[in-house]
Formats: sequence, C-alpha cells, structure tokens
Amino acid sequence: MTARRPATSPRRARAGLPIRFSLVSEEDGAHLEPLSAGEAPRPPKMSEVVAQRTVADIVDGNLQVGDRLPPESEMMQQYGASRESVREGLRLLEMQGLITLRRGPGGGPVVTSVDPRNLARTSTLFFHLAGADYNELFDAWLLFEPALVRHVTETVDRAEKKRVLAPFLPDFQPDIEREQFMSRSNGFHAAICTMSGNRVLTMILQAISHIVVEHIVRDLDPLAERQEISDDHVVIARAMIDGRAARAQRLMAEHIEHLVTYYRQHFPDKVDEYVQWR
Repeated sequence: MTARRPATSPRRARAGLPIRFSLVSEEDGAHLEPLSAGEAPRPPKMSEVVAQRTVADIVDGNLQVGDRLPPESEMMQQYGASRESVREGLRLLEMQGLITLRRGPGGGPVVTSVDPRNLARTSTLFFHLAGADYNELFDAWLLFEPALVRHVTETVDRAEKKRVLAPFLPDFQPDIEREQFMSRSNGFHAAICTMSGNRVLTMILQAISHIVVEHIVRDLDPLAERQEISDDHVVIARAMIDGRAARAQRLMAEHIEHLVTYYRQHFPDKVDEYVQWR
C-alpha cells in the first residue's frame, strides 16, 4: 500500500465557482476568499413556498410511501396559490424524487421514499460547480465513516449489531455475480449507517456511497479486490460486535484507505476529475 494520503487534500488550482458563506458578512468573508460572502437571500417564489408547505404536510401528517396528496384544486385553496404555482411546486418535489405525479384519471401527486440517491445527484451539481474532485470525495468518506463505526460500536447493543450485520457476512464466494457482490458490499455499509440512528449522517454517507459507486466503482469494476473487501467486512463486523470501538474504527479507516489507494493507483486520471453532475 502506498503512503497514507492526508485526510485533507492540498488545494488544487482554483477552478469552479467560489463557495459563498451566507452566514458571513462581506467584511469577514474577505478573510476567507474573494466573493465568499453571500448577498441577502432572495425571497422564495410562491412555487417554492408550495413545495416547502407540501413537505411539511407530508411529515406532520405522517404520510407514508404510496399515500396520495390532496388534489390540485384543494392545494390551491389551502396554500393560497395559483394553479401554475402549485404545479411548479409539485414539479420541484418530483425532480427531487420526493413525489411522483401520476397522470390520468385517479392520478395526482403520490408520496415516495427518501432516497439518498437523489441527494447524491443534487450534491454532485454543487460539487462540480465548486470545482471539487473525486479525491476530495474520498477524503470526506474517510473522515466520516470510521467515526460513525466507532459510535455504533460503542452505543448499539451487541445482539442488535450481530443481527443487523449477519446477513452481509457470508463466506467468500469467488463466483458470485458482480451486481450481487456490489449489493452485499454496499448493504454492509448501509447497515452500519442505519444502526447509528442518525438520519443526517445516514443520508450524507449514503449520498457519498452513491456517488462513489455510480461514478467510480461501476465504471472501473472492483471485483479484482472482492476477496479483500469481503475479508475486511468480516473483521470490521467482529470488532464491532465485540465492542472493540477503537479497533473497529481503525479497521474501517484501513478498509477505505485500501479501496481509495487501489483506485488512485490504477485510475489516477479518473479520481482527479471534477465530480460530474449526474
């Protein structure tokens, strides 16, 4: 393995748009970087208000996947909005994957699940415009997940950890199909996130995972490393189940470093690219 890369990568040549720190005044922003202080936020459009209130109603009403939202005419009256604003607000939510708009008789807006893939897609737009590359994405992954592993190891009951992790830890199968292997591997990391009980960290880490898998792993095929990946998962799980928090954190860091080193060594041009919006 090559020498460990610093958790925070050196800055590359300035590219992309400046990151505006909206909570910082223009005077203080000048100490950070030019154009970093944000101007006063614009008032939301009525369509955005409709989208915001619809989301609040979904949560407050404890609506579940497949539940229907009120018809368009009722939403117009409820939100005091025009038909155009209601439709635009619903399209905003549909673009984020939070509802589906079924056409025809009996159709209308229907609630869907909260899928981190949609957060990943939106995030890649901002990452790309900011000039962030895949190396920075890897660094973020390395900072977040080992710390989460330690938290789960210390706070979750042994029996629960054993129950949740067991399905993702079969004996290594050299002939397993690629998609099945990737599903099991990704499921292992998702199970750890779920046990944390922290929805913010779960969404962030799963969004990172989606970008890594969809942009890097699927294009480059990780199967040359599949046995080491499977072996790493087993020792990480055992350390977590046994309550060895520091060891579990270190093993997860080494596991991620191993994968990142593999990609950086074999596909240096790919990982140096700017994160693509897709």
